[in-house]
Amino acid sequence: MLVLMVESTATTRPQFREHNLVHFEIPSSDPAKLTRFYEQLLSWKFNKMPAGAMDYWMISHKDAAKNETMGGLYKRTMGETGFINYFSVANIDKSLTKATSLGAKVIHAKEEIPQMGFFAIVQDPDNNTFALFQSANRT
Repeated sequence: MLVLMVESTATTRPQFREHNLVHFEIPSSDPAKLTRFYEQLLSWKFNKMPAGAMDYWMISHKDAAKNETMGGLYKRTMGETGFINYFSVANIDKSLTKATSLGAKVIHAKEEIPQMGFFAIVQDPDNNTFALFQSANRT
C-alpha cells in the first residue's frame, strides 16, 4: 500500500537508514473509530490525504513537525489484519532475492511509488508479513 508515498511533497523524512523501520500501516474496518482510539490512547494525529479511490490517513506523533509522518491508516479492502511494517533496503531486487532464498514468499511484487521509490510485501518463513522499501534516491 504505502500511500505515504503518493505525494512526494506531502511528507518530510530524514534520509532512510538501511534495514530500519521507515513506515507502518494499519488496516481498519472503521477508520473513524480506530483513529479516535489511537488519538486517545497514543495522542497520534491523523490527516486524511488524497489517495484516489482509497481512504487513507497519514499518522503523525503528537509533537511532530508539520508534514512529518510515521505511518498510515487505511480502509480495509481485502480482509487484511495487523500492522504492516516497512523496512528500508538499499536495493529491493537484491533484498527480495535474498529473502526468497531464505524461505520468504513475495506476496505483493515490487511496485513503484512515483518520485519516492519501490516497495514489495513479503511473508517470512513463519507467515509474518512485512514490506521492503527502497527510496528513489538509492536507485
